[in-house]
Amino acid sequence: MTDCDRLMSSRRRRAWAGGGVLAALVLSAGPGNAQSFQQVSPPSAPWPEPVVYAALTSRGVVNVYRDKDTRPKHPIFTFGLDPGTESSLVVDQKGNLFLADPFSTWVYEYAPGASAPTKSFPTSQTPFNIALFGNTLYVFQSMPSGGGASIAIYGHGSTSPTRSLSNPAIVFPQGMAVDGAGNVFVAYGGATLGKYGVGEFAAGRMPMKRIKIPHSIFPVALGIDPSGNLLVDGAGNQAGQSTLFIFPPGQIVPSGSLAMPSLYQFSFTADGTSMYVGDVGDRSFRKYSYPSGTLIYRKKDQDARWGFSGIAASPAPSVGVW
Repeated sequence: MTDCDRLMSSRRRRAWAGGGVLAALVLSAGPGNAQSFQQVSPPSAPWPEPVVYAALTSRGVVNVYRDKDTRPKHPIFTFGLDPGTESSLVVDQKGNLFLADPFSTWVYEYAPGASAPTKSFPTSQTPFNIALFGNTLYVFQSMPSGGGASIAIYGHGSTSPTRSLSNPAIVFPQGMAVDGAGNVFVAYGGATLGKYGVGEFAAGRMPMKRIKIPHSIFPVALGIDPSGNLLVDGAGNQAGQSTLFIFPPGQIVPSGSLAMPSLYQFSFTADGTSMYVGDVGDRSFRKYSYPSGTLIYRKKDQDARWGFSGIAASPAPSVGVW
């Protein structure tokens, strides 16, 4: 077994076979595990200033912090699902928050400052990752144990799926991103340990084309920056660590990399000069300068038993074309 296969096996046991972040998300939200939290009254909506949404993995709670704070102590707003959890967050150009709930298997839309959803999107399986292109919602979904993975597409504001994307190679969803031209990128695991990779659905249509990045990179999260670089977070060889590889537009060799904690999702600020990372290892979320990778701050929360999963900055950043 190669080092990469060992890493894949470890990752699969941790994140796919019931012992990982998503399993923790689902189990922690059971009716017997519903937890109370302090409701913080929101300021005027929409938010009068940039904010970041940070989802506590183990509580089904989303905290909202001011983006300008360099050492945030308390959220300016808090809301949660009871029961429920959040596995992935994304903000649209109007400032609405979209939240994937693997417990109920729905995706919800919230207006800025709202504690109740304004729209609900049913899914046929467990939603792992979500992304937006204009007012079209993409949901990367699968059974928690793997198999039958697909991307459900809710076109032009529809609350029901209008079409889907799939490929037999995709068994376990890992990450998803959509660039400024509507190209859909997915990170996935396959049926066997060595079968993993990154694929592209050009213009959001089938078939999928595999992007031949170095096989030593086991992808766990994806993103597109304002310049159109494809960012691939690769699982680290040691617990609690990962590496974010930067692939310039159209290139399959990274131009650089950044040392990161073990993460589930990351999000750029509106100007693209910094990014937020949800750390699933040490009960914190972090803010980094980009592209230098310099740590600006780390916010710990003892209630985040399994760290932070979904994270999203608002206003939403623009994204380039890969």
